[in-house]
Amino acid sequence: MKISVIFSILLHPVFMPTIVLFVLLNEVEFFNILFSGIKNLLYSVVIIFTFVLPLIISFLLLKLKRIKSLKMETKEERNSPLFYTTLIMILGFSFFKTTAYLSPHLCSIYLSLVIILTLAFLITKKWKISLHMLGIGGATGSFIAINIVFGSLYYWIIIFFFLSGLLAFSRLDLQAHNKIQVYTGFFLGCFFQTTLVLYFNSSISTISIFLSNIAFLL
Repeated sequence: MKISVIFSILLHPVFMPTIVLFVLLNEVEFFNILFSGIKNLLYSVVIIFTFVLPLIISFLLLKLKRIKSLKMETKEERNSPLFYTTLIMILGFSFFKTTAYLSPHLCSIYLSLVIILTLAFLITKKWKISLHMLGIGGATGSFIAINIVFGSLYYWIIIFFFLSGLLAFSRLDLQAHNKIQVYTGFFLGCFFQTTLVLYFNSSISTISIFLSNIAFLL
């Protein structure tokens, strides 16, 4: 198996929310203390709604022949998985917010992921942006934002910039995307995630209420 394939699997977007949560809960003292008794509950919510259920949906779409493979190589194939994953994550936000309500910053990270995923869905209708780079860019942006507020994540920012470079090389090496799609994915993910987490007080709170209402209707 090519090394580019291995990096593409290990750094797949579905793993990013869990990785980000793990780093924050164990490397940021504030989160470590605040959520010391409910870490496993937070992990469970994130894993179920950002990994398990989206993966189940993808397998169902594959079985129904709505997609040709789990690679989803064309932008047309990505529309349905992105749409259903977005709905699942909106539903998951109500559970996550209930569990992580003591930290608006942590809630804003999850909510920012929903917003970025919605943006990806809209862009994919016209253009094949790199979802891998969007995902790792969002993770990097989360670390940058939380580091500005709480500190202690300098090394993780450096590590994820390095991993982003490896992933960009892998996607280009596999000819899954061109350079513009790769770079745009990373910078959009990083920029929006950093900005939304840092300035969550007004806009994020409004969107949070809106998505909670949608989740209730679902």
